[in-house]
Amino acid sequence: MKIILLIILFSASVSYSNYSTPGSGVTWTMDSLVSNSSGDVTFSGGAYLVNDTINISAGDTVKIFNNSVLKFGTSVFIDIFGVLIVNPPDSVKITAQDTVTKFLGLKFEDLSDGSVLKKLIFEYGNSIRMLDCNILIDSCIIRYNTLNSSFASGAISLFRSNSVISNCKIFRNRRSAITSGANIASSPKILNNHIYENNTENANVPQINFGATGPEQMVIRGNVITGLFNNCGGISFLPVGSIPDAVIENNIITKNRYGIAVQGGNINLYINNNIIDSNNIQGNPSLGGSGINFNGSSTQNTVVTRNKIRGNLWGITIQATAKPNLGNLSNADTADIGMNEIYNNGNSGKIFDLFNNTPDSIKAENNYWGTDNIDTVEAHIFHAADSAALGFVDYLPLRIITSVFENNNAGGIDGFELFNAYPNPFNPAAIIKFTISDFKNVSDIYTLKIFDINGRLVSELLNNRLSAGNYSVRFNAADLPSGVYIYRLSNSRLSVSKKLMLLK
Repeated sequence: MKIILLIILFSASVSYSNYSTPGSGVTWTMDSLVSNSSGDVTFSGGAYLVNDTINISAGDTVKIFNNSVLKFGTSVFIDIFGVLIVNPPDSVKITAQDTVTKFLGLKFEDLSDGSVLKKLIFEYGNSIRMLDCNILIDSCIIRYNTLNSSFASGAISLFRSNSVISNCKIFRNRRSAITSGANIASSPKILNNHIYENNTENANVPQINFGATGPEQMVIRGNVITGLFNNCGGISFLPVGSIPDAVIENNIITKNRYGIAVQGGNINLYINNNIIDSNNIQGNPSLGGSGINFNGSSTQNTVVTRNKIRGNLWGITIQATAKPNLGNLSNADTADIGMNEIYNNGNSGKIFDLFNNTPDSIKAENNYWGTDNIDTVEAHIFHAADSAALGFVDYLPLRIITSVFENNNAGGIDGFELFNAYPNPFNPAAIIKFTISDFKNVSDIYTLKIFDINGRLVSELLNNRLSAGNYSVRFNAADLPSGVYIYRLSNSRLSVSKKLMLLK
């Protein structure tokens, strides 16, 4: 059951370059670099060829606002001390002149705040690195970066960086999709990305791999994280230092070696409203397979609430002296009210929804364990009742729900019933059906709205006066990024919401 994590510590590397922009505060384009770099950047066959390492000096800005292709030579990178802004109408592709030997990538240094990468396809290199700077990476595709180099280990590598990484597809890279060193205090915002099938090398690393964080809150929210290679986990934290404030919420984490792993101490972590499903691809319960694993000291201050944890080899495992809060109704802080659904986790023919492998008592009130029968819940939890050396899990009161599929409909003769959308996950269209059975109020105005995981309205599918009957509405999300969305049906008195996942 023990999970071994590998997090690489980064050290700043020496920057060296051939052509450097003059640092005179001038805005450059790729054509400017062709004109001034004495052959280090050329244009041929419809592509810009970056033939040697380029240094964007402090004070200078390079803007790429046109659809373009940049082909980098072997071992080449762009070192950015100034500002690089990529924001084309459709896409800019950075790729390799030779996809076998590949290239190094982009390196953002400590004066490059304000840099932006949007609609960038970055492939067949090593990494996008950020050192002591904060940039925006949005709506990008980062793929096939499999060059093994000391330049960096992850497709996106952070070194004391609080960058924003949002709405991207990050897949089939050599190691982690996003990483920072064990002793490196990075606090990025990782939002609404589709992260899948990374770690093609099949090393013992997760897709999101972090150590210490800085004083700013770190957020991992609204991502879909799907595995393929059987040594690759979902999300891990193994700090040499501390995690003052981190949030993992509204993610779908599935088909990895494990879902979330938290090791060490001095950790303040909020794990909220995630779907952690079928993280069992390695199949060896002695090496992993937990939906969430806590292994560390009692200074782990973690709240776990509103998650669905199912189909893993272990639901939640607790080791050493870690003591997560899975629900404490006597606490004045309403953040730790349980409401997790932890069921159908197990291995070797046994149920292991919660395994408390510590001598300490654990609070796990107000959760659903796959049954409403108090007498059978005990079989889902391994604790003091199973071994006198273990601490007691306080799992009462239970949370009673009508369905594990969020069947919180306001149905019957006084309301309506909203059904699960199908297909779910979907791409790019889903069908949403509902039934109005309110015969007392012959006609009412109904709205059907779609929200992203952050609560922003992205579409209004319906705003009409409807009477009793059966209805079907098609939701087309061709123009939206992958992620979790909420569909909400409302009338003047009632409102019901459900989730669906767009997986492109």
